[in-house]
Amino acid sequence: MQYDVVLFDLDYTLFDSALSETDALQLTFQRHSIDLNAPLLNMYRSINTKLWSDLEMNLISLEELRVARFQILLDNLKIDIDARSLADTYTHNLGICGGLLPGANDLLMSLVGNVKLALVTNGVAITQRSRIRKFNIEQFFDAIVISGEFGTPKPNPEIFSEALRLLDHTNKKSVLMVGDSLSSDIAGATNFHIDSCWFNPLGKQSDGRRFPTHTCDSFDDLVRIIL
Repeated sequence: MQYDVVLFDLDYTLFDSALSETDALQLTFQRHSIDLNAPLLNMYRSINTKLWSDLEMNLISLEELRVARFQILLDNLKIDIDARSLADTYTHNLGICGGLLPGANDLLMSLVGNVKLALVTNGVAITQRSRIRKFNIEQFFDAIVISGEFGTPKPNPEIFSEALRLLDHTNKKSVLMVGDSLSSDIAGATNFHIDSCWFNPLGKQSDGRRFPTHTCDSFDDLVRIIL
């Protein structure tokens, strides 16, 4: 066995976050009679991506991100709605929409008992905890660290250190971080000096700046890397 501990990202790695985002926005905007069309969805995603990048660089807080993405969107649309109210509704809806990616549950079942598992995820605590409960994935993990609770997001090494502390594991050479994001998961693993696996089922191009130890395009591929 190559690894004793595997740290998993949640969004876009185990969880279908694209579906969750779209459905949650639809529910949120319907409440305010706003039509979620393709241009509006693209505008939101562009704003959201930029703000998450700012968060990873410690330029803004998670709470600022949560509200600012809607304030910027509403300002662009010239719509007079309270951004915090919209953000609160979306935070709730995001936790109840979407689902695990196909095969994710089987993957976790195949790893339990073979390696220690921890979930290390950036995100709002209410949203992530709601997803974890709804899809009953807490049973698979020996530790769960959510940036919204811990106070520090990936790629900062402190959040990875907290996961290993909770696991009572000190040997970094036997730890693997699995995630879809080069800027948070892979860069974070590099910062913390542990191996990483870039989960890349869509075949995205590397940014040429972050270099994962492994790359996989399926859960079957990932199992072969881990076991």
